[in-house]
Amino acid sequence: MQGYERKYLRVNYQKEVELETESRLKLHACGENISMGGLGITCDRITAQEMMPASYQLNHDPSLRLSVRLTLDNTTLVVSCGIQNNYRLAENAYSFNLKFIALKQANLQLLENFIKKQGKTN
Repeated sequence: MQGYERKYLRVNYQKEVELETESRLKLHACGENISMGGLGITCDRITAQEMMPASYQLNHDPSLRLSVRLTLDNTTLVVSCGIQNNYRLAENAYSFNLKFIALKQANLQLLENFIKKQGKTN
């Protein structure tokens, strides 16, 4: 089994996020943590199934894309993400790790400032 090492510091991000699939379906999930590289979320079974069709395999290239709307310090960002991995937490709860695919420079700065601020309070 291959080990997985994080590249970035993760901080708590306990807020609701809005997801949009490539087919334009809007879904909601709960943010758990965030880093310069991505976002950890949890959701229910129905949301998980809508995000990842039954026939989809995570090792496919390119990764399954989602548009994610999140709020950092009263500023709303919309970022493109790929699904890194997912796992079942309970009967009706799933965890997903999303990787940021492209962030504008201004959004990178907002994210960096948010993480620094949260890191000091944790």
